[in-house]
Amino acid sequence: MTERPSPPDDFAPPRRRVVYLINGFDAGGAEHGLLTLIRSGFFAGCELRIVAFCIGNPALAAQIRQSVGEDNLIVARATRQLTLTGMMLGALQLATLIRRFRPHSVVASLKQANIVGRIVLSLFPSVECISFEHIERYRARRYERLYAALLKLISRRVDSVWADSLATLDSTRHYFSRPELPGHVVPLFCVRDDVDGKSSWTPASPLRIVAAGRLIARKNMQVAIDTIGRLGQQGIDARLTLYGDGPERERLQQHALESGCADRVHFAGHVERWFEAARDHDVFLNLSDTEGFCIVVAEALSMGLPAICTDVGGIRQYGRHGHNMIKIADPSADALAQAVIDLTSAPGTMRRIGVTARADMRQAFSADTIRRRGLELLPAATPVAQKHGKTGLAL
Repeated sequence: MTERPSPPDDFAPPRRRVVYLINGFDAGGAEHGLLTLIRSGFFAGCELRIVAFCIGNPALAAQIRQSVGEDNLIVARATRQLTLTGMMLGALQLATLIRRFRPHSVVASLKQANIVGRIVLSLFPSVECISFEHIERYRARRYERLYAALLKLISRRVDSVWADSLATLDSTRHYFSRPELPGHVVPLFCVRDDVDGKSSWTPASPLRIVAAGRLIARKNMQVAIDTIGRLGQQGIDARLTLYGDGPERERLQQHALESGCADRVHFAGHVERWFEAARDHDVFLNLSDTEGFCIVVAEALSMGLPAICTDVGGIRQYGRHGHNMIKIADPSADALAQAVIDLTSAPGTMRRIGVTARADMRQAFSADTIRRRGLELLPAATPVAQKHGKTGLAL
């Protein structure tokens, strides 16, 4: 039997061309999650270009630029903060790139990027528009209702929705005028194989408690500070380390001072691999009232840190009460202090929960899993199909 020759390279399906549009590179979940997707091979089958409205965190921007190549990252305005000027320049950059690069898909991440992306893509109906959702509810200090109304108004341009968790996907459906839009979960977290997990679960004295995340109101870091005070009132010496930065930092520092806890609360700021530094703490807390996937909780679990969390966002899917974490329905300082006491008085339970949490995260969020997800959602293009009445490479 004669073996059939392999087809020449000219017959290989063309790689999908993808533009990823984002506000900037603040070290938050959505922004840092992009770096995780790139490093995990999610875009391995694609030609990727990234457009950002502003630079945000220069260190994170530099890591992404190094990962994708100097010419494949376009920053509209080299400012730390997102501005209207940056968004307008970004719209022009996006339109220019679409004409030159001819992408099959544009992924818009975060609400401002979605507004600009959908408006620009109304001029390019043959390009697939993917809305990437990262939080169950849009938040904005002054324009929350305006953002929601505007995004719903222009949501007819969206072809499919990605979300960082099933909870986010379900909760954001009402922001789209077409509920039948296809939706897919794309986690922004990957377990680090180069980091060892926790090895001892015997509580220290003083008790070491840790929390992490952007210092904004919905994270409820004030409750974590108050919990240190409640534990002290019950004769338990505890210390709190807060990793992260944000607009609430000064207010939280003042609150710690006024509540008499300033000497027991350490504001560590943003630390790139905070979970390594936090690995030897006794308990991790997350008290958010709204979340998307919640990367910091997944990072804590991947280290084997016993966690006490509110049941929000993606935590509903990957967190199981009494199995790999403790879930708390009442995120008050009194209830949280009692939960800490109950957990730390049973080192065997701490060990079991910590070991299970690390094993669960390693199984569900490996680099191979993320890479395969990318190949599923961004397959190679085929040179025949038609979209929105225009011919070209198939999507």
